[in-house]
Amino acid sequence: MAYRFRLIAEVKYGRFGDFMKNWKKLDSIARERGWATSRVLVPTAGPNNEVVAEFEYPDLATYERENKAFYSDEEAFEVFRAGSEFVVQGSARSELYEDVPMDFPGSD
Repeated sequence: MAYRFRLIAEVKYGRFGDFMKNWKKLDSIARERGWATSRVLVPTAGPNNEVVAEFEYPDLATYERENKAFYSDEEAFEVFRAGSEFVVQGSARSELYEDVPMDFPGSD
């Protein structure tokens, strides 16, 4: 069963370039560590300046292992924390989704 983790936040007006520059640093660190890298999305229509970073994991154990490694990695967490100056305080949230089995009981 696969999992998709999403980080969602509103970026301050005029700071989107700075946000993306910082995010690229973070993504580079993830790549160097062999962690999942992100897909960054913005709404075609919807809330202005919202950004969504999606990460895909093959299973919950991989998500948990990489999440623990991230929070204990001083360099990665420092870059992540530095990005907070570009985000509207209180707007950030996270979501974790899992695949629904196609053989779900009663779905025949």
